[in-house]
Amino acid sequence: MPERDPRIVEEFRRRQRRQYAVAGTVFAACGLLIYAGQVQPNPLGLAPRVAQGGAFFVVVCALLSSLRNWRCPACQRYLGKTWVLRFCPGCGVPLA
Repeated sequence: MPERDPRIVEEFRRRQRRQYAVAGTVFAACGLLIYAGQVQPNPLGLAPRVAQGGAFFVVVCALLSSLRNWRCPACQRYLGKTWVLRFCPGCGVPLA
């Protein structure tokens, strides 16, 4: 079993904070765009299709960002859907 490396743990924490920030941003942006697409008169001046397209664009960008960010700092394998990890499922390096 690999030893706990403080640099890997710190990098994992940075990546985890980014994941939370992206999730919060997506939630807020999509909520605002969906709200703007349904309320009349529209507070943002957007057509409903534009608001829906904007929400879709934000989600796609977040998914791409997550695929790039959410990787093990040691082996660079994707960490999957779980946000709270103690070990990398690929290489077994301690992350917490």
